[in-house]
Formats: sequence, C-alpha cells, structure tokens
Amino acid sequence: MPNGSPETIVTVLRSAQSAVPDPRLEATLEGFRREWLGIGRRRYPALGADIEDAVQGALLKLVSPDKLAHLKDPARVAPWARSIFVNEVIDLVRDLKRRQSRRAELGGVDEHHEDVLRERVPSLEPTPEEAAMRRQRLAVIARCVGQLEVARLRFVDDLPEKEIAERLQLTRDGVAGQLKRIRKALRTALGEEE
Repeated sequence: MPNGSPETIVTVLRSAQSAVPDPRLEATLEGFRREWLGIGRRRYPALGADIEDAVQGALLKLVSPDKLAHLKDPARVAPWARSIFVNEVIDLVRDLKRRQSRRAELGGVDEHHEDVLRERVPSLEPTPEEAAMRRQRLAVIARCVGQLEVARLRFVDDLPEKEIAERLQLTRDGVAGQLKRIRKALRTALGEEE
C-alpha cells in the first residue's frame, strides 16, 4: 500500500487525468505495483511473467475517472484497489484458458499447433485424382484446338487437305475426318439438314 492517508491517495490518483498530475502519483502507483506483484507471485505463481500484464492493466484502471467515480468512501481505497487487481487477474486467467482451449481445438496437448495448422492447409500440389482430371481436360482441349486449327487452315486459309496434313503432321484421312465432323457440327448448329 502506498504511503499517505486514504484521502490523499485518492486525490493523487484523481490527479492522473489532470494537465498537471500530482508529483506523488508515480510513487503512489509504484506502491500499488509492488503490493500487487507480491500478491500475484504468492497466490498465482503459475501465471509467471503474465502477472505483470495484470498489474499494468489494474494500474490503468486505478487512475480511470470512471473507476474512481465508483469509489464512494476514500477510506476503502486499499480494498477497492485490490479488487481491481484481483478482477484483472481473473480476466487474464480467463483469456489464457481461452487461448489454450483454441490450441487444444487445433490438436492435442502434445502436438505443436503450427504443425497441426500446416497439416490442415491445403497443399499446392494436386492430388492424383486432380492430376488425372487435369490431364483429361487438357486432352479434350487439345483435340478441340486441333480441330479448330484444321478448320482455320481449310476454311480461312483455304489450304488443301494434303497441305493441312503435312503442316499438322496428321494423315490426310485424319484431316478429312475432322473436317467432316466439323461440317456436320456446323450444319447441326445452324439447323440445316444433312
């Protein structure tokens, strides 16, 4: 507990929000800090260095005008301040438990959470099924593009079937068959009879 009467301590704490805080403010806050660190290390040793976070949060609340407005009896400043610290510790413990439960959701206690996350991230490499489907799609596209090239050379460039076969390294019968299928598809698309 900081030095001074309870009324003086409350006055010093209220000065934190003024343009010129009381010169005793730093020493007053340090008194609370030392007391709370002692309590925290004795009662909550499992928190380790996290107890510093609880102390810091409680000190910020201690000088908050909203919190100070709830203090009706300055003589009760010590238990009031201690309750702020204890509530801050409870909030910290609750947050730590939430974080641990999130880690537990990712994997077991013995599992490293980064490894679990890496396992759940989709691979950039395709699965064997995806690779097979991709090869099938590429084959279909290659056939379509090949037919388009045959059609372009015959109907746009007006090349004979023999020259088309030589350029595309196909047989003449292969070119003729593709042209026949293309003509049939065009007639069907245009609604013409055979």
